[in-house]
Amino acid sequence: MCAIFSHLRIASVVATLCILLARAELASAATQNLPLDPKSSSLTFIGDAFLHSFHGEARDLSGNALLDQNAATPVQKAVLHFKTASLTTFQDQRDQKMREWLKIDAHPDATFRLESVALVDGDAQKAVVGHPAKFLVRGELSLNGVKQPISGNALGWRDKDRLIVTGETVIDTLKYGLPQIREAFMTVGTQVKTSYRFEFILPADFALK
Repeated sequence: MCAIFSHLRIASVVATLCILLARAELASAATQNLPLDPKSSSLTFIGDAFLHSFHGEARDLSGNALLDQNAATPVQKAVLHFKTASLTTFQDQRDQKMREWLKIDAHPDATFRLESVALVDGDAQKAVVGHPAKFLVRGELSLNGVKQPISGNALGWRDKDRLIVTGETVIDTLKYGLPQIREAFMTVGTQVKTSYRFEFILPADFALK
């Protein structure tokens, strides 16, 4: 009799493990990493200086987003990396000063971690370029070795095998321990307006037909 109960307990444990493994496999299938397409993505910024403003962009982007096909808002997490040495304002002397200001040797990367996405308007599952969904995104930006929360509105939609996210935000460089630049008759503002367009590669079963 004890042997029978022992076998039943073992069978129960095995069945429980099988159920847990099946659930884990289903969860893994439902969540997938979406690699960033760096060639189709962009990050640009505008800086204000005395009597003029200047434009710039990041030329080395990488990252991925986590897709949950069963969620009402399919993407809730993402990580994006920007090489600080790749930032340019299209003027060599100014770029050299910017890289010294950013201490690119000590802090070669800036990283944004998306922590939550809330749908504001539209349909996240059916959004297309003509009718994008609007989201409130929140996350953390690490720049100059300093981490600060950051949030803003973004638009998102699918286009064939791409998930596209666009938006704008303002970065206050003082919050990241970067001093205001003052040279002779030039003072650079600390509020940097940033615009982005990120394209993530979708799996075939979630691509827009």
